[in-house]
Amino acid sequence: MSQDESTTVTNEDLSPAPVGGVLCAGYGSRLAPLTDVLPKPLMPFLNTPMVAYALNHLVGAGVEQVGINLHHLPDAIPPVVDRLCANFGLRPRYVREWEILGTAGGVRGIWQGLGEPETTLIVLNGDSIMNIDLAARLQAHRQSGALASMVVRPRASDQPGRVWLNEAQELRGLRDARHPDAASESLREYDFTGVHFLEPELLRRIPLEEGCMVGDVYIPMLERGERINALINDDFWAALDNPRLFFETTRRVLREPGLFAQAPLPEALGESLYIYNQDTIDDKAQLAGPLLAGLHASVDSGARVGPEVVLDGVEITGGARISQSILYGMGRVEGDWERVMAVAGKVVSFSLDD
Repeated sequence: MSQDESTTVTNEDLSPAPVGGVLCAGYGSRLAPLTDVLPKPLMPFLNTPMVAYALNHLVGAGVEQVGINLHHLPDAIPPVVDRLCANFGLRPRYVREWEILGTAGGVRGIWQGLGEPETTLIVLNGDSIMNIDLAARLQAHRQSGALASMVVRPRASDQPGRVWLNEAQELRGLRDARHPDAASESLREYDFTGVHFLEPELLRRIPLEEGCMVGDVYIPMLERGERINALINDDFWAALDNPRLFFETTRRVLREPGLFAQAPLPEALGESLYIYNQDTIDDKAQLAGPLLAGLHASVDSGARVGPEVVLDGVEITGGARISQSILYGMGRVEGDWERVMAVAGKVVSFSLDD
């Protein structure tokens, strides 16, 4: 995985250095029952835990300390994040929520867990992927003088939107709420990417209790006429909210790897065949790309795998047929598997808008 290379960051450029936060406490209910055994931030996207992409972005913005909030399956996350942070040169701090605090209380808890530093807190979700130059966005946030900046993107058909900007690209609406000056303005709808830049003056105002950043913090600010800065990022972004979106995003990137700058894919063999360990793939197996097989995936003679398949932690037996599926940690796999996502013994089927 590579960091964004479009901006070179030093601590002197961004003094004082920002701190980071990744929201990892949620239940991931739209990915259940998969998230009954694995918290959503650890769900592998292209064989890499989703939280790794957020951590990698933070490194690119000069972050050295990162707070992680925990609630659902809390003991599963630190062992993985500790290793990732060691690789990235980050110092993690874990904040356990005995009662889930939502995004607002979660953000305040992360800042408090980091020692309430007098610097910008950059917050990302642990369950979305994107191309973003956080260093450039941090600079733009700080130059704006705003207490908060939300990173938004042009609305996609499968996302809720409900973020409204005027022609000057100023934030004027959230959900059904409007800024007092918005009545006479022409507004365009955007999506919120889940990326925030927050200053201590605002963080101190957020109570350490259950709450929503948009509903309980930003909307009251907006209605009072306070400024919330908007930063537009029109590059690749995807929220992996359910098995269908997870699979559709996977196959988009497998078909066009350049779409996602952080895609950790090996060099392709043949027609979009991404195979980490060729020694575990029998020469008489029938493969159809796009296909990604991890280090711990084996395919026996006579098996048919692909197209649009991602595998790791599996042994595909002879005679098995796998297509349009994502299989992780399923051990020995027999029979026919189509349009399923399976993780550690849990299986869910999905339909596609073909």
